[in-house]
Parts: sequence; C-alpha cells; structure tokens
Amino acid sequence: MPKKKKPTKEQRREARLRKGAQWLTTYQGTPKHMLKHYRERFHVDAITASKDLQALGVNYTQEQLDTIRRNEEERIRRKHEEKARKQQQLYDDLYGDTCDDRFAYIAGYTSGGAPYGTTWEEMGIDPSLPFSEKVMILGSGDFEPRDLDEIDWDVEEFDEESPLQLKVIPESFSICKVENYSGINLDQPFVFTGRTDDEKSLVCPTGLVPENTIERADNWRMFRICGELDFSLIGILAELSSLLAEFDIGIFAISTFNTDYVLTKEKDFDKALKLLARAGYEILK
Repeated sequence: MPKKKKPTKEQRREARLRKGAQWLTTYQGTPKHMLKHYRERFHVDAITASKDLQALGVNYTQEQLDTIRRNEEERIRRKHEEKARKQQQLYDDLYGDTCDDRFAYIAGYTSGGAPYGTTWEEMGIDPSLPFSEKVMILGSGDFEPRDLDEIDWDVEEFDEESPLQLKVIPESFSICKVENYSGINLDQPFVFTGRTDDEKSLVCPTGLVPENTIERADNWRMFRICGELDFSLIGILAELSSLLAEFDIGIFAISTFNTDYVLTKEKDFDKALKLLARAGYEILK
C-alpha cells in the first residue's frame, strides 16, 4: 500500500479554518476568552489563533494584536527557560558529584583531598565556558575527546603538606610462570614469587628470567609506593588503579609486608607517571 502523503501546512490551515467556522457558530464563550478557547480547541499558538480568527471575520485592533504578540513571545521565553532549568537540574543530578569547574570527570581524590581525573580540555570541551554549559555539552555527547598523547602534561603543585612519593625502579621486568624456583636467585632485589595449588609465578628483572620458565610477559616497568604503609591505611592502591584505568592503563600490582609495587606495560609507563604527577603524587627517579 502506498504511503499516505502528509498534508502541507496550507492544507492543514484550510482544514482548521473549515472546522473553525463551524466552531464559531456554536461558540458560547465571551469574546474576551475566544482566543484562549480557540487555541485550546485547535492546539495552536496565540499568534496563529489570532490570524485564523481574523480570517474567520473576528476583528482585532492593532493594539490587541501587539498585546497578543508580546504575550506569546513571553510565554515561549518562559517555556524555554523552564525547559533549560529542568535539563540543567537533570545534568546536575547526573554529573554533579563527578565533575567540577576544572574536571569533566573526577576519578577520585588524593590523600590531601585534591581531585584528579579528566579535565574539560582533555575531554574536548572548551574549559572557559560557564560550568552549566560545559555540563550540558557533556550530557549531550556533542564533543570530541582529545588524544591523550597530544596533551601538554604540565605537572601542577597541589596544596598537600606531604604528597605520597612513588619511586621509579629503573629495570625492565618480566612476569613469568615457572616450573620451580631453582633457576632464580631469591636473594636478588626485586624478585617476587607467588605459589598456588596449580602454578608458580615469578616477577623479576628481565635479565634474571630463568631457563625453566614456562610462559612469560616482558616489557613491564615498576614503581614503588615509598614508606611503610600501615595495614589500616586503605584505598591508596585503589586510587592509583582507578586513575590509570580511566586512561586505559592496566596495572599489575604486588603487595609486600611494607608497601605496594605497581607495574605497567613499558609503552604506558611515562604516561602513567605524568598522570600520577598531575594527581599530586611526587615522582622520585
């Protein structure tokens, strides 16, 4: 069956005027409220209703027409303002806890309370725009995130009395699955073992990988969280991993009695250090 053509604007007006002429013959309201009742009956705005009624023989003075126009413009303005207010409230409810004037996405907070995450500029949204406008653009999805490699990674100072220090370990590391530990000198520094009921794993500098290795993943770099961490101190490793995960940087974490060690792939290591420096961590090399 062929699709029925949608009537044109002029055809809709002609049909409305025919019905309007019939409506006028039975209208029992007052002339003062005729415009309002015509609008409600035919679902048109005040200006369109006044034009229709004029075409049907209702006379309006120029002063009345000017008043109708001003009132309609004011109604439309208020309608748009209310729509914008509701939309802004929706975005505030959705994003209010996850962004601020600097960050489009707050991934977390440093131990000193400073937020870190993805800035508006990195997200591809003009940071100089008013906050409400930035949030509305974020909610609409009408933006193009910047390539992480193109960002100017200036390290900023954070107002913290003693920022957490991260010590870079210079070696390149390998993560291995081994037959046993007979081929590795366990007295060497930065040798980590893990044994379960069905495997023996080993993390060590790549130059120390033993011959009895079954599987291995090379090209990992490592940093250490400096200082001895209290067992009651929680959230540091989660904070680090959450921040790096936001930029698609995976980690391999190792915990010892005193502290934590974090490894990333070598291709991501410098990027990870720059992100952590921006988040307020002090990088020691």
